[in-house]
Amino acid sequence: MKKYLALLLLAVLASCSSRPELVQMTNQGPAQGSTFSISYLVPEGVDYRTAVDSILLSMDQQMSLWVENSEISMLNNGDSMFLSTDFHGVILRSLMLSELTDGAFDISIAPLIQAWGFSGGSRKDSINVDSLMNFVGYKGMVAHRLGKRLEKYALPEGYAIDVNAIAQGYTVDVVAGLLERQGVSNYMIEIGGEVRCKGINARGRKWRIGIEEPTEERVSGQFQTIVELDSMSLATSGNYRKYWEDETGQKVVHSIDPETGRPVISNLLSASIIASDATTADALATACMIKGIAGATRMLERFPNVEGYFIVGTKFGEIEVVETPGWSHYRVN
Repeated sequence: MKKYLALLLLAVLASCSSRPELVQMTNQGPAQGSTFSISYLVPEGVDYRTAVDSILLSMDQQMSLWVENSEISMLNNGDSMFLSTDFHGVILRSLMLSELTDGAFDISIAPLIQAWGFSGGSRKDSINVDSLMNFVGYKGMVAHRLGKRLEKYALPEGYAIDVNAIAQGYTVDVVAGLLERQGVSNYMIEIGGEVRCKGINARGRKWRIGIEEPTEERVSGQFQTIVELDSMSLATSGNYRKYWEDETGQKVVHSIDPETGRPVISNLLSASIIASDATTADALATACMIKGIAGATRMLERFPNVEGYFIVGTKFGEIEVVETPGWSHYRVN
């Protein structure tokens, strides 16, 4: 019996010593009009950069407004077409999140975003909001009915969509799926500021992510707060950088209210959302910016296991922070 136990112990030790040591691999580069940084723990020599690049290229070919022959560009030009799996899924998920946010998140506001001079649109001296509103509203898309993926789909006449407020979060989740299928259980994925983390980093600690201070100029290493994430995602939306000023000096921000058709006027400077997946976090961060601080906190009560961190400007030029009750579980400082 003792001999058997000794042999068993030796076998266990041999199996442990044969496990390859994990090193932290990092892939970085441009992506989706921004940048990406992906770190993951794998045996030395393993690199998923080629597979990641393939995903990023595929997403651009499906959902980028900057690619002339992308699926979204063709849809917005009035084409009827078979949708790729990811793009079809993003539209369906967007319509669901529109319903859950009372329309605060709405991908059909593309005509308004363009008219107000964002997402490649040119600023206009006068904007006929009432006319454009005839072609805005997710319920019009629902009524038009998005069919099965293997059926041709076209937008309702006059409609155009913009999925920028959800596509980066969705791409983060797709990359996470790739890594997990390869057996990677420790990773940090960041695309355009949307983040998903699991496990630990090379130092054996949970991944720490900083939320930037709401300043017009980005200052490296200067954070409003830091959180630790494991099997969770983080997305932030803000109005303190994407804006232009009209002739009166009034800031015109990129957050367009689907209900009024006009840029939001609010003291909410940024909204950060922690959720189990980056797709949800990305969309809810945008919806919170539309809702304003009071509406955002009420809305998040409907979403279990979702937390929010809001930076609010005061009339004295200072900032205040509002957190949902569970945010402190993730906060480092």
